[in-house]
Parts: sequence; C-alpha cells; structure tokens
Amino acid sequence: MGFAMKNILVIDDDEKICWAFEQFLTDEGHRPIIANNAEEGVRKIQLETPDIVLLDVRLPGMNGLEALKQIKILQPEAIVIVMTAYDSVETTIQAMQLHAFDFIPKPIDLDQVKAIIDRVTQMQVERSKMPPIELPSVEVELPAQPQEHRLVGKSPQMQEIYKLIGMMANNTVTVLIEGENGTGKELIAHSIHANSTRKDKPFVPVNCGALPDALLESELFGYEAGAFTGASTKGKPGRFELADGGTLFLDEVSNMSPVLQVKLQRVLQEQEIERLGGTSPLKVDVRIIAATNQDLAEAVRLGRFREDLYYRFNLLSINLPPLRERAADISLLVNHFLQTVSVELGQNVRGVSPRCLELLQQYDWPGNVRELENAVKSAVVLSRTDVLLPEHLSSEILNYKGRQQSSQSRLEMALESVLKETVKDAVAQAHDALYDEVIDAVDRTLIKCLLEEVQDNQTKSAKFLGISRTTLLQKIKNLGIEMNT
Repeated sequence: MGFAMKNILVIDDDEKICWAFEQFLTDEGHRPIIANNAEEGVRKIQLETPDIVLLDVRLPGMNGLEALKQIKILQPEAIVIVMTAYDSVETTIQAMQLHAFDFIPKPIDLDQVKAIIDRVTQMQVERSKMPPIELPSVEVELPAQPQEHRLVGKSPQMQEIYKLIGMMANNTVTVLIEGENGTGKELIAHSIHANSTRKDKPFVPVNCGALPDALLESELFGYEAGAFTGASTKGKPGRFELADGGTLFLDEVSNMSPVLQVKLQRVLQEQEIERLGGTSPLKVDVRIIAATNQDLAEAVRLGRFREDLYYRFNLLSINLPPLRERAADISLLVNHFLQTVSVELGQNVRGVSPRCLELLQQYDWPGNVRELENAVKSAVVLSRTDVLLPEHLSSEILNYKGRQQSSQSRLEMALESVLKETVKDAVAQAHDALYDEVIDAVDRTLIKCLLEEVQDNQTKSAKFLGISRTTLLQKIKNLGIEMNT
C-alpha cells in the first residue's frame, strides 16, 4: 500500500535513536524532522506543522507528557505517538487521556512504527474526504495511580487495556469488564474511577453474586423505615445513593435476577431510583461499571439476561485476558506480590530462584492473578530463607506437566488426522517428494497464520518462530506468501 510522503517530527534526546529514525523514515519515503528536547519540538510544531509526531516521555526540561499537552493546545488534530523505555501504567493511561494516538515501548520495533504510520496515513486520507470540524483545546489533569489499586503488567495485552482505561476514564459512559475469576476486574474498575473526573467522589462496589435477590435489591436501592419486617426504623440509603457523583461497580452482574434487571434498566434510562417502601423517586448521578465472568452475549441468547440491558452495559467493553495468556507478566506480578506480602507478613524475602520462577511461569493458573497471589503468600509463609525455592510451592504447581505438553499433543493429534489421508493418497499414487511437499505446506500455513495474528509484524513473527527476520523473509519469498503491505 503506497502513501504520499509525510512530515514526521521525532522528539527524543537520544542522538542514536534520532539518527536511526532519520534513516528509517527517509528509506520509507517520509521527511524526518528532528528535535532533541520538548521545547525545540514544540517550536517545530509551530514552524513545520508535521503530519505525525513521535514523542519520547523522558526528556530534559519539559517532559513528554507536558509537551503532549502543549502540542494538543497548539495543534489539536496532531497525531502524536508516545514512546518510552520507562513505560508504566500511569504513563500509558495519561498519554491516552491526553489523546495520544498510540503508545509504544522502547526498544522501538520499526515494523510496529511502520504499521502505525500506515494506519495514521490511511486515516488521514479518509479524513481528508470529510468536511472540517473545529476541535476544542485539551486541558486534562493527570491524576496519580493510587498505590492500593496499582495495576501490574507490561504484556501487549495489558498495554492495550491501559490505553482503553485512559480513553474511557474521562467520560460517564457505562463500561462492561469481562474476564475469568481472579483476573482483576475490580482493579480495572478502580483504575477507571481513579483516573476520571469522579476520582474525588465515592467508588462503591457491589458483588451481585454474593447476595440473595431480596437483600441485593435493598442494598442497591435502599429502603424506607418499615418497608419490610426487620427494616431499620430510620431507613437506609442504597448503594446508588452512596455512589452519587461517583462510580458504582456491579460485580458478577450476570447473576442478577430478571426482576432486578428490569429495575436496573429503568435506573440507567431515567437516572433515578426509588427506595423500597418509598413513594417518590430520587435523582442519582452515578457512573456504572459492570463486570462478569460469563459471556453476557451468550446469556442473552439463552434468555438469561435482558438484551436491552446488555446493550446498555456494553457501550464500552474491556476483555481481561486470563493469566495463562499473558505469562510474560508473571515475573512482574511475583515481584509485586513479594513486596506486598513481605510487608504484610513481616518477612523479608528478596526474590525467587530461577527454577521456582520457571515453575510458576509454566503453571496454567486457573484462578488467575488471585491464585498467583495466594501461591506467593503461601510460599513466603513456608520459606525459611530470603529466597523462594521450588520446595516452597504447592504440589499442584510442582507436579503440573505443563501447558506446552497439552498444546503439543493437541497439535500432533490435529496433524495426524490430516496427514493420514495425505499419506494414504501418496502411497496409492506412488507419489514422491512427499516430505518436502508436507514441510512446505506446514511452513506456509504456519507463517500465514502467524503474520495474520500479529498484523504482518515480521520482527515479532520471526521471534515467535525462533528464526531470524532474514530467514523469515526468505521463506515468505520461497513459499509465495502474499503480504498485506
């Protein structure tokens, strides 16, 4: 896909990175503009009006996030891609709140940069066909990430979730968080609230699966004096009232009864509630964040969840991946839990032995992050040294045969069912060169599937395959695989 030359401003204090970008962007047919600090970059924004800005966060003088605010004031439509080697949850969320187009970690993957530039350019082509609109200037306060609700993880999956949090935080639209038990749905809800304009108002959680129907109704909506047997003589405000001006987190909302679903639908529609036993409605200003460990779309199909309520919940959604799909975060999570558990239990544990960490990374974690936290706590209790060893882990983790073996056996079974027919045909037809034909077919299918999964990122594909990028490119050529770009 060919695009016209773009003026691309690179703001980075590392001369080697600037040189590398200058060569890369020139080779790609673009015009690089280089600035070694934020102040120089902001001046060049005014002079050059670049199409795209690649902005480092750690800069001498004005930092990258402050520069991003200045850029958005000077040029609201600027496409800014934030880069940093010191990526953190807070930085990612704040960059997205300030309307960065994307956020990429260092060391920079040039294939990823190319893909983003192509995506930006395609978007600009489409935007040029539309009538111009005036965009407001951006003024956003940058809240700090509360330590008690700190998110941990640098995997690509979690980076995407941090971006979503940044984009979702500063509005009042209902959010649905889906994920298995123990993945940290309430932590994500806390983070959305803590980074929003409602952060100084209450965050009120309700576990809809832990309370019987009648009790859940009174908890949500409150009750007047004498509304039912045992009701307080003074009445009681519900969670909606307690969360007024803030955020109400409805956990395991799929367990809510049909009757309560109807009442909740009316609250979302009218923005008012009525206490049990009450006679007049009460206005409430509450943002709803709902969470579930079930597939709500499937629950709708089966008639267990109201379709209209599902669509109200599903305006914005976050799908939290299970821990087994982001094993790269396990070492970070282990170190985080070691710090918190050591303080909690009063034991000074310095770290984890390599073999112990290997066992933790191989385990499948059906209970997800919560199970990992409990495993670390248990190991700290059992340890008599300042380093966790395999002997401190549960027998379930020690004896786990591994996700890799089960995955390998599934792969072999799938291949066997296909190859049996292939071999039978080859023998019947006295076909030769079967080995080369099968190997080429497997290579071609594997590489095509992998390229599709990583959006044609050749560097990532080569890494997953365990070969060099040069070897991958040669295979793509020899096997006649067509690329999208």
